[in-house]
Amino acid sequence: MLSLWKTNKRASEDTPKYNITAINKEDGTHDLDADLLKHNQERIINKLSKKVEEAGYVSGLLTDTITDIEKYVELQMNSVGKVVDEISNYSALAEEVFAGIENLKQVSDHTMSIAKQGSGAVESSREAMKQIENSVEGTKEAINTLSLKAGNINDMLKVVRDIADSTNLLSLNAAIEAARAGEAGKGFSVVAQEVKKLALHSVESIEYIRQTIYEINDNIAKTIESINTTISKVKEGTQIADNTMGSFDSIIDAISKNNAITEEITASISTQTSNLENVVFSTKEMSITFEKLMSVVETTSFNTQYTKTSLANLYEVLKDLKTITDKLLDNIGNKYKSIVRTFLQDEVKTYDTLYAYDFVGSQVLSNIHAGLLTTGYSGEVSPGIAKSWHLENDNLTWVFVLRKGVKFHNGREVTAEDVKYSYERILDPQYKSPNSWCLQYIDGAEEFQKGLSKDARGIKVLDKYRISIKLTAPYIGFLTTIGHHICAILAREEVDKGNILGCGPYMLRDKQKTQCTLAAFKDFFGGSPYVDKIIIDFDPEDKVEKFINGTYDFITVDNKDVMEKIQNTGNVTVKSKSIAALYFAGFNLSSKSVWSTDKELRKALNYAVNKKRIVEEIMSGMAVEAKGPLPPGMVDRSDVKGYCHDPHTAMEILKKYKGNKGIDKLKILARSDNDSLSLMFNKITDYIIEDLKAIGVDCAIERVSGSDYRKMDVIQKHDLYVKRWMADTKDPDNFLQALFNPNNASNFSKYGNTLVSEKLELARGTVHPEKRMELYREIEKIIFDDAPFIFLYYPQVSIAYRQDMNGINITPLGLLKYEDLLLGSNNEEVNTI
Repeated sequence: MLSLWKTNKRASEDTPKYNITAINKEDGTHDLDADLLKHNQERIINKLSKKVEEAGYVSGLLTDTITDIEKYVELQMNSVGKVVDEISNYSALAEEVFAGIENLKQVSDHTMSIAKQGSGAVESSREAMKQIENSVEGTKEAINTLSLKAGNINDMLKVVRDIADSTNLLSLNAAIEAARAGEAGKGFSVVAQEVKKLALHSVESIEYIRQTIYEINDNIAKTIESINTTISKVKEGTQIADNTMGSFDSIIDAISKNNAITEEITASISTQTSNLENVVFSTKEMSITFEKLMSVVETTSFNTQYTKTSLANLYEVLKDLKTITDKLLDNIGNKYKSIVRTFLQDEVKTYDTLYAYDFVGSQVLSNIHAGLLTTGYSGEVSPGIAKSWHLENDNLTWVFVLRKGVKFHNGREVTAEDVKYSYERILDPQYKSPNSWCLQYIDGAEEFQKGLSKDARGIKVLDKYRISIKLTAPYIGFLTTIGHHICAILAREEVDKGNILGCGPYMLRDKQKTQCTLAAFKDFFGGSPYVDKIIIDFDPEDKVEKFINGTYDFITVDNKDVMEKIQNTGNVTVKSKSIAALYFAGFNLSSKSVWSTDKELRKALNYAVNKKRIVEEIMSGMAVEAKGPLPPGMVDRSDVKGYCHDPHTAMEILKKYKGNKGIDKLKILARSDNDSLSLMFNKITDYIIEDLKAIGVDCAIERVSGSDYRKMDVIQKHDLYVKRWMADTKDPDNFLQALFNPNNASNFSKYGNTLVSEKLELARGTVHPEKRMELYREIEKIIFDDAPFIFLYYPQVSIAYRQDMNGINITPLGLLKYEDLLLGSNNEEVNTI
């Protein structure tokens, strides 16, 4: 969000127009407006020539890119043609498969018919076998009956034998009696003999019959055995018939299922064939579109080449214009130096980018250093020391081409070796830079940081003006990261002497405890800045009054008190912009306190703090209540509601916890300094304490100096601290890695969640934009639920400046580019919103 307002009152007569040191004319007079026009003319011509030259680089890069696009479009057209051919072949094959399936269906139907016939025949055979079994069983029963009858005959023969034996005995007795009777018994003797013969004949007949019956019984036994074998075989045949019947049933069922599947395949192939026809049609349309695209690319290539030629011609014209302007200005002979004064809320803690991570220092360091790339006012990547760059086919290796003639502040030319040195200095384990995480995805960085290799193998100098950097995985945020001033390119020979010297638009001319002075670098590759000198005071007394009386030309407005004081000041404009930053109260998650171990208690404190009151009463509305860890604009977070102010819910959570375990006293870290930044943080801390006490939280406050407040070992002795984090880039990975990666020194809360770490790594290597953003939304929800912070607010940066100044443009990171500050006429009108 960008807002702008200006006061309507005119400046007082004693308010100076600009801080300008002018050289008088020969007659002892001077015309400041004319001098200013001459000064601005000289600088703007210089800048314009640099920008046209840069546009030429970009135009060349665009030409190369379009040539690559043309090549790939042609390859794509060929691929589309091949796809059409393959789809046509596949369509023909599908038709053949369709015909084959139809034939297969007919064969299946015929097989089904035969199987059913076979099943019927088996069923008939099974019935016949059953009848045979029944018949054989009947025969067996008849034979068994015959065997019984034969047994009965044998019994009768025994009776007859007994009768024969009795008759034989009787005949013997009769013969004896006849012998006794003498002549009178002769007739009876004859009868007795005949009876004996009859008895003997009967005995012989009985034996014969007995033998015959034995043979019959033996044959019956064999017949029964044969019948039993027959019955067994009939039963086996019946079982086989049953099995065969089951097999036929299975065959019929399988054929039925096969027919159903065949029907489905047929329907699918029919649908697929129809879809393939649509695909062929669409692909042909695509081919036509690619042909049109090729025509557009060819036209664009022609126009780009024309643009490149025009820019080259324009550059030549600008060189001529610059030569004429220089001669004109030399002949006029009036030169002056413009000086602008401002202040920062705190002193710059370090001028070494290796250890710099505070926002106040960033404002200075971003203007005295430059990297391979830079970022514009909307956060987009722009050329820096590198005039062009491209990604190799492996999607991992970036190749950067440096501008020739870029100079360090000591006058030496910047080369690819300086880039390699500067990046490896950040990664060098001997320095333990808290910013090393920003380059950890370079191939070989991990081994180099562990001392396992002498350099980072992914950084290779190709020649004096070219360097390649290979990553371990595709990372879309790499370019924006190296555009930040922490990745500045430094002169090794100066660093070795303790002088952190870069190649930015301004040189650090003087640094003191209370002030630093920046001087314009005339040989800056982007063109010499308009303002020659910028004097920056560190948290001075009466700073607002000094702005009102004209001592300061622009100031940062960071609280309600300052805003109220300047609102009625004449000839002042205030520009505000939402920036990628978060103010928060962080929990020390490394302690054994309940505030560290129980996230429900941390949520309770989030509900307890009235963020709206902080935004309105401390920030005068120059902020937005925080809903989570990521500032607005980084991801779509319309579904995130945040922790609303709900003291009742907070007290319910505390009441439940107190009843079970009891709650430790909350140890809060605060600042003892009286500088404006510390006072603001202390005011925020006081508001938080007031809200926490209101729900029954017992707080213990310890105040330490600002320098001690930043020390990790001091933070780790407390439960809660208040801090802010300003993004280095607009990339979510850069923001989340700094605060929530357990391996990074800037993770003051010592937060660690395995799932968050895994998803961060996954998101870093995800190229698809929407999938990447979805991962960050998931990460934010997890962090929000863990409640490692009390999420307070997302700030705005407001700059108050005199209406005779231009070039006050705030980046998404809340920084000003001093090189674009431009002094204008005191009568100049300023557009307002």
